[in-house]
Amino acid sequence: MTYVTGKKLTAFLFTCLILVGCKEPEMEMSPLGKKLPAPALKGTNPFQQEFEIQNYARLQGSCDTRVSTVLVSFDKKAWHQAPTTPDSTNTSLPVGQTNDTDCADGSFDIYLTKNDLLNLWGISTSDDVNAIYIKGLSVIGDTETLTLLDMSPGNGGGAGGGSSVATTLNLEKNWPRGYAGANQCGSFFVYISNASGYRVAHSADVTFKISQSASGNTASAITAYSNWGDCHSSINPSDTFKIPAGSDYAEVIYRFPNTPIDGLLAFTLSNLSALTANPVATNVILRSSEYSSTQRWLSLEQTVPQLYKNVCYPLRIRSQMYNNSPANDQFGGTLNLSATDARLKFYSDEFCMNQATEYSFTSYDPVLKAYMKFVPSGADTQSFVAFQFTAAGSPGNSLTYDAQPWDLRADLSDKNTVTRLEFQGPRNIVNGDCNVYQVLTTNANGSLLPMTGALNVSLATQESGLGQFYSDEGCSSPISSTTIAKNKSSATVYFRPMASSAGTYHFNITASGLTSATPLVDIHSIARQFKIAPMDLTAGNCKPISVGLIDGAGIFKTAPSTITTALQVYLTPGGVAPLYADPNCMTPMSGGSSTPLTITEGESIGTVYIQTLGLAGTSFTIYVNSTAGYMGADFSEIFK
Repeated sequence: MTYVTGKKLTAFLFTCLILVGCKEPEMEMSPLGKKLPAPALKGTNPFQQEFEIQNYARLQGSCDTRVSTVLVSFDKKAWHQAPTTPDSTNTSLPVGQTNDTDCADGSFDIYLTKNDLLNLWGISTSDDVNAIYIKGLSVIGDTETLTLLDMSPGNGGGAGGGSSVATTLNLEKNWPRGYAGANQCGSFFVYISNASGYRVAHSADVTFKISQSASGNTASAITAYSNWGDCHSSINPSDTFKIPAGSDYAEVIYRFPNTPIDGLLAFTLSNLSALTANPVATNVILRSSEYSSTQRWLSLEQTVPQLYKNVCYPLRIRSQMYNNSPANDQFGGTLNLSATDARLKFYSDEFCMNQATEYSFTSYDPVLKAYMKFVPSGADTQSFVAFQFTAAGSPGNSLTYDAQPWDLRADLSDKNTVTRLEFQGPRNIVNGDCNVYQVLTTNANGSLLPMTGALNVSLATQESGLGQFYSDEGCSSPISSTTIAKNKSSATVYFRPMASSAGTYHFNITASGLTSATPLVDIHSIARQFKIAPMDLTAGNCKPISVGLIDGAGIFKTAPSTITTALQVYLTPGGVAPLYADPNCMTPMSGGSSTPLTITEGESIGTVYIQTLGLAGTSFTIYVNSTAGYMGADFSEIFK
């Protein structure tokens, strides 16, 4: 079996988990690093079963009774809960056979059928799988992971194989693919593959550099960043990066140069580990990011995961400037839409009555509105098809549009009833950020289907205290539910995480009569701004003024490198107050009206001191300046 996957990777931010609070250390830290053991295999290895004959493989095993649900993955990134009833079509399984994914009795029993692999997870043949990963969920976190590999000849277990063995390091330019804006931050994905070109993880850390060339002149390793915030703030640059052991990719954020505009930049990998770096260059066309530029790039505003036959779907295409802002053009351009499968039709109305292929952006609206429908012929016998569609600027446009083809799938089965919810949106989010999500209604195959009546959907997370849902993109109007209107298949909501600690959690999206959506979400905690810690306001002696770094949820974070800012204390009356370096207020600090304050690498707090003798009844304000990558802070009070 060989696992084939698209190289569309999701962004991942590597951050530290910092515990703060007033609990005793042993109470606070006891769960760290302790996981339940991985599920164990009891039955025959699925790679030794006759999948091509019986059209299913059986996973039997034992697990800790504290495990609530067993999850399965084919790439160790996307984790799936098997359906309650496997699709037994064209298998020898009895009608009504069920999957046991609950470990309450200490065991699990799951059937991976050909139809479920195809329609739920997009795996078309058994040759598309060379590894199966199994783990469990529990109240104290995920279990360790059981890894099953295809070790047959040709798949890493005999001569001529190697599909489960990491061999090559590869580079890919992410969104927008193939293009970038001058002096703008953009991402690359670096991923590991086997000899056949399929993604695999490696057992050891893989270090690498990326080099850039233009007009044939190869440059030295590029200076880049490990996350978007650092790139936008130009802090913590690096030229060496790492894919951690057990993972198969890393994201590198790079600030593109100012030149050559409309020229081709070639990026190549320099591998510092035992793997071979793919010598083929990743080419990127550099566009002007000025507001006067006539270049635009196109992205999908709303992604339809899978179309059902003869259903009319909205198609929204966003025009972006290369400075990453929406293209609010007074005179919008015109696009021609086409597909590699003629059965995909495009329309100008929401009922898919008026067919069209050319569409225009309206004035000051960056989103082009069109509709699409997959119309099978009477002779079609397929149950699932994959194809691409393309948007290209029409001749005579004053604007030029860049876009790569988009992948689509269509479901031609007879499953025309809404049975479950999906929750689509980012799976790696940062505390304090407002994130957009789509609540979707689908059939058993995961194909988007409209509701025959209005549907109320409850919005929650499985774990408490993780954040709040909202109805608006500014995350200012909180909600606990939303409505999918009649004849619609989606609703837009927003979520702002405010978790007390970073970690992997779950959404819990429910509606009466439908299977709930409980996808995983990784919440990260990144230092964003300064905060003045609570202080003793009783006047009379030397007092500390402590300033720390916090994330978007107000959690104190350690400094990734030594950070120096400045603060001032203004007294009313009295003007600027002198500050001191020691807790006895004996050593005045230099700096005049602006006193330097340093938070040392690995620390969360920096402290200076103020003499409050005789200041009872005096108002004061503390100002902490912003600095590269971090917002400032202020605090006003009266000494008692």
